[in-house]
Amino acid sequence: AYEWVEAPNTVGMSQFADGGLVASKPYVSSGAYIDRMSDYCKGCAYDVKAKTGETACPFNLLYWHFLDRHRDRFARNPRMANAYRVWERMEKTHRDRVLGDAEAFLRRLDEGDPV
Repeated sequence: AYEWVEAPNTVGMSQFADGGLVASKPYVSSGAYIDRMSDYCKGCAYDVKAKTGETACPFNLLYWHFLDRHRDRFARNPRMANAYRVWERMEKTHRDRVLGDAEAFLRRLDEGDPV
């Protein structure tokens, strides 16, 4: 069953590669979700509870960056509505800081800085 069920479903969900045929929303996760569902955050140099700043978990920053960047594609998706409501309830200055921190993190990656 792996070849014809698990592999296509996993790739389809994780990459949203089929445009939503297998999965009805992109599977993007925040650091908070990763922390809740695993023990991967133990010993990490980043703070999963920090929302902004140099020590903020990159998964939190990149989660919101992804949603903001792809708003046109996902905002009308009913399964994404709650995430966009949470984003819109945040103060604009906070949203700007999150996006700025995410951009700074992505620049560091592009420049080859250790993260």
